[in-house]
Amino acid sequence: MTPMVDVVMCILIFFMLGSSLTPELFLRSNTAIDRTGLGDEVTDQKLPSVRVNIAMQRLGEQTVISAFESKPLRMDNIDDPDQSDNRQIEAYFMQKKKTLSDDVQVIIVPDKHVPYQDVITIYDYCTKAQFKQVAFAPAH
Repeated sequence: MTPMVDVVMCILIFFMLGSSLTPELFLRSNTAIDRTGLGDEVTDQKLPSVRVNIAMQRLGEQTVISAFESKPLRMDNIDDPDQSDNRQIEAYFMQKKKTLSDDVQVIIVPDKHVPYQDVITIYDYCTKAQFKQVAFAPAH
């Protein structure tokens, strides 16, 4: 047991000394920063997003989605004659796509009680809005 403790202590001391001798703790940038601030210039440049989750959950007989930090949006059932809520969701996705860059990743996160047809409907709206990277997370 004693030789094992000696080896562990030697390794621990080696890593402690190796990590404390790093010359820089932060990465340096070669870009110049203007001292007057970021400015007030308004541009139409799209800001890149990394990942956007579309959470889907079942409340009673209706599916509710939360996407792009909006209030919860209710979906129409597949057999409803009036599909106005679904058309609003589709229009909302189209409008959001205009403000996001092409490299945004859309992750559809359904609850285990959400019907498959509702998940496919949301996927269809994402592809109609021309999101290029759409994926599914496992149902939870």
